[in-house]
Amino acid sequence: MEEGRPSPEKFLDKIRQEEKCEEDGGKGKLKIFLGYAAGVGKTYAMLEAAHGAKDRGIDVAAGYIEPHARPETEAMAEGLETIPPMEVCYKGITLREFNLDLALERRPKLILVDEFAHTNAQGMRHKKRYQDIEELLDAGIHVYTTVNIQHIESLNDIVGSITNIRVKETIPDKIFNEADQVELVDIEPDDLIDRLNQGKIYKKFQAERALSNFFTKEKLIALREIALRSTADRVNRLAQEERRNSGHTDYYTGEHILTCVSPSVTSGKVIRTAARLSYAFRGKFTALCVETPRLKNADVRTRNMLDENIQLAKALGAEVVTVFGEDVAYQIAEYAKIGNVSKIVMGRTTHKSVLGQSRGTLSEQISRYAPNLDIYIIPDTNSFPYRKRGRGGKERIRGLEKSGEEGAAGKGMLINSGKLAVLMSAATAAGFLFAALGFSEANIIMVYLLGCLITALCTEGRVYSAAASVLSVILFNFFFTNPNFSLRAYDKEYPVTFAIMFGVAFLTSSLMARVRSSAAESAKVAYRTGILLENSRKLRRVKSVEEVIREVGEQAVRLLGLSIVVYWVGAGEMVGPRYFVRERVKKSFMNKYNTQQERNAARWVINNGHRAGRTTHSLPMCELFYVPVKTGDKTYAAVGIELGEDEKIPTFEYSLLSGIMNEAGLVLERFYG
Repeated sequence: MEEGRPSPEKFLDKIRQEEKCEEDGGKGKLKIFLGYAAGVGKTYAMLEAAHGAKDRGIDVAAGYIEPHARPETEAMAEGLETIPPMEVCYKGITLREFNLDLALERRPKLILVDEFAHTNAQGMRHKKRYQDIEELLDAGIHVYTTVNIQHIESLNDIVGSITNIRVKETIPDKIFNEADQVELVDIEPDDLIDRLNQGKIYKKFQAERALSNFFTKEKLIALREIALRSTADRVNRLAQEERRNSGHTDYYTGEHILTCVSPSVTSGKVIRTAARLSYAFRGKFTALCVETPRLKNADVRTRNMLDENIQLAKALGAEVVTVFGEDVAYQIAEYAKIGNVSKIVMGRTTHKSVLGQSRGTLSEQISRYAPNLDIYIIPDTNSFPYRKRGRGGKERIRGLEKSGEEGAAGKGMLINSGKLAVLMSAATAAGFLFAALGFSEANIIMVYLLGCLITALCTEGRVYSAAASVLSVILFNFFFTNPNFSLRAYDKEYPVTFAIMFGVAFLTSSLMARVRSSAAESAKVAYRTGILLENSRKLRRVKSVEEVIREVGEQAVRLLGLSIVVYWVGAGEMVGPRYFVRERVKKSFMNKYNTQQERNAARWVINNGHRAGRTTHSLPMCELFYVPVKTGDKTYAAVGIELGEDEKIPTFEYSLLSGIMNEAGLVLERFYG
């Protein structure tokens, strides 16, 4: 008898648990009909499977079927109950959208929702249709849906390199990987092209255009290969997980894939590659962001690009970690050692020194710190070409955004330039005083060096430290060397003096700027750590739910410096709101956010346990950003945070906020039992 072979009792227990979950109305099951291109028959196969389920006595309803105007598909849809779609008016056009509320009210056992990756019209509860489907699954409703392989996030760049088309509507890999069933709807590329020529997919003029672009045989074969391989990888992974759960534990699960997140526009390709690698190795996936002082003070566009890449990493299932430091390679290597990382995936970058000599790529620097790590280098180029566009709406919008950013940057530049001018003027005045008193030129040089140090302390950005170094040399030469009030220097020793003076001034000011930045970051980290420690200490002493809510609100305000609204569960219904308003905010804040729309959003967060509101894909029309306070599947409160236009909570602050919420959830669990 084989060792580790699962016993019949174990299989029976598993079957009983599944049956109990069905009886208790647990989470619904998701079946995806996957294709490699439009027209392979995904919707037809889904409708055919729905008829089979209906014949078996299952309550089936069609929530949304995309009107492809294909006779075979329309004929197959007949005989199924259809939930009327919602009509949304957008820019003078009436759009048909899936009616989520009506589907939840009807509550069939199985519902069909076509086009899994679809983006909903503005004003809908969720931004993406896959979020609608997640809510259906949470309500215990089984779902059939359809999607093409190019809409899977981690494969986006690979498909783009094949088709030269950027697909913007994508679904997170996690949802695809965790689907209960994935059925590949497959036909030969030649048959698909024949269907296209016969007008069964598109109208004649659309078909001719498709045949010369997307529907070439070479591209279809490549897409089909990706779809087949992805399906096979998923089946292989599920089989191995099943073997492991059945008692076979002879698997190596020690792989830990680390990718580096940066504001680069090509960082998305690196993240997707790392996600595919972690999936293939069945390993842990971590995305590391090294926040340097320069990145901390970056402009709005750079910060937004970094946030987008971080959100992409989260969507692909990565655990996002933020560390602070000046030496990026050292921080990556140290985290890799501590986190038992086995492989690092990063983009190809080369750094040049002032003299033009290469000081080594980032990967080479990491290898010096951690020589035993496997490093995978991804070319830092676009995965597929972008077409140039005319100066239309998007370009004008970008221009307005850029002008706004330049306005804010211009104000800071003016202030820092003023400080630089004042300090250099003061150093020059002190130099004249020293010269009048008969002091040597060495003392005047020291005055200018002191001015450079003070400039590094008082200004933001190393450009002002460098400018101070250059100005100190020019001013000393102009006012205090023979001939005076001229940039000429008769003494042959002066050029050497100027060079040494510039070098010392530049190095000392740069070091001072680095110390200043490091001290500022250390102070911030200490402050945030203090908040967590204080929060933990106070929560251990609370004696009621109301005290927990008060502590959560106050600590969140201290951490973020933003106004907070909290709703919580009490006596089976939602209680609140309770306001925690930052200083110097008008009392109108309470009236502004005490609306039915905001209350409904908070109730939805408590019922579903997901974040929602401003900056999210769920209920984005709300004024506040809501996060749940929960443990496991139980949500006890919803915290609404006031954010400005296009404002986001930085990643590090959000991770600390999550820590506060998680600890509060554990305490609330004790009170609610």
